[in-house]
Amino acid sequence: MKLKSLSKNLFHQENAFPDTVALRILEKFKKNKKWQLINQIKKKHYSHVFKNSSDFLPDANEKYLAHFYRSDSLSLDQYINNSIKRYIISKIEKKFKIAVKNVDIRCHKFLADDFARTHFDNYAGDYAVTINLNENWKWDWGGLLCIPYGKKFDKTFALAPFWNTMNILTSTNGKESPHFVTKINSFAKSPRYSITLFIK
Repeated sequence: MKLKSLSKNLFHQENAFPDTVALRILEKFKKNKKWQLINQIKKKHYSHVFKNSSDFLPDANEKYLAHFYRSDSLSLDQYINNSIKRYIISKIEKKFKIAVKNVDIRCHKFLADDFARTHFDNYAGDYAVTINLNENWKWDWGGLLCIPYGKKFDKTFALAPFWNTMNILTSTNGKESPHFVTKINSFAKSPRYSITLFIK
């Protein structure tokens, strides 16, 4: 399937990888034992880095918080890197008519109560790509990627991390794309696995 435009800065695709490739990558995630806890608390994030005037986004006196796991060993895995280059980068170059030079690959795991508050990714790249590796995810398990939009950011897209789907957020032409990941509920039957690519 082709990349579908959901808005000017949000794109979605099912079947990001061939299914056999996605399954092999998922198996690597499941077997991996080297996960680093990322526990972020940034007290001045919303007053200095993420300034906004919307009533629907965090106020200046709030703290940015995030809690999840990252694996550098998976990010360096040759099979994962080659698969991204072959099946993902080529699609992005064709769709956005760019020549990708730098790709920052991050492999993530979210467990019960993990989440990420509203933030921008434009510091890391013009394109933030999320590839989901969750075979039987349910809406109410949480872990939804939410992208506020509208003049006052009073509406939001909510994308569940369904199997082998890809979401692309663009931050080109100075247009930033705020987004957050909702908390994983305790009754979720599996971790939320994903690959995030930051492309410049």
